[in-house]
Amino acid sequence: MKTYTKGNVIVEEIKVGDIHYEYEYGMGIKCEVITLPTLNESGKYEWKSRNVNTGKEIDYLVDPKYSHYSANLYDYEAYKVNTYI
Repeated sequence: MKTYTKGNVIVEEIKVGDIHYEYEYGMGIKCEVITLPTLNESGKYEWKSRNVNTGKEIDYLVDPKYSHYSANLYDYEAYKVNTYI
């Protein structure tokens, strides 16, 4: 069974170097995956990405049971936004 983010990214298929776009409140973040997703002791997927504009690291967490509550993460520019942070 595949685990999707709130967008269209399949967590089990994420690779280092993938570019993702996160959207919320009319703003966007373009980020590059820097670690592969792994299951933690609670059974949730964790991985790190880096904001390509600021260089700051982003910690992502997706619970396979409640993935519809995860980040609005896409593998393409899904929305037009005025601001990328």
